[in-house]
Amino acid sequence: MQLVPLTFKSITARAVVLKLKRPVVARIATITDWPLILIDLFTEEGVVGRSYLEPYTIKTMRYLIPALQDFGAMLKGRRVAPVELYDLARKEHRIGDLRIIRLSDSPATIRTSAEATWKTSPGSPIFR
Repeated sequence: MQLVPLTFKSITARAVVLKLKRPVVARIATITDWPLILIDLFTEEGVVGRSYLEPYTIKTMRYLIPALQDFGAMLKGRRVAPVELYDLARKEHRIGDLRIIRLSDSPATIRTSAEATWKTSPGSPIFR
């Protein structure tokens, strides 16, 4: 079965904060809210891949969402190839040899969204 080639169109990232019924109690903090960033990767062919990020704090969503949107602009028009998209996004947020630590999950999330897009595309062995 041949996979249909997919073309990257855009990313939508939405911040969600879940209230926990039972707080997570750790030595360093009690966590009552659980931040999530819901990510949709859209293709020109109409297939959507979905993923999420779990930042450690609500505050970090302020810069992770714009970073994901920047990745989306950078990847627009490229072929959806999870490993290649991951490498491009990973290289994009390096400054010399310094790596922007908190953004390290963002390229992996783009890769996961791309893989989800593949899995839901016509021609995929698990397409339903």
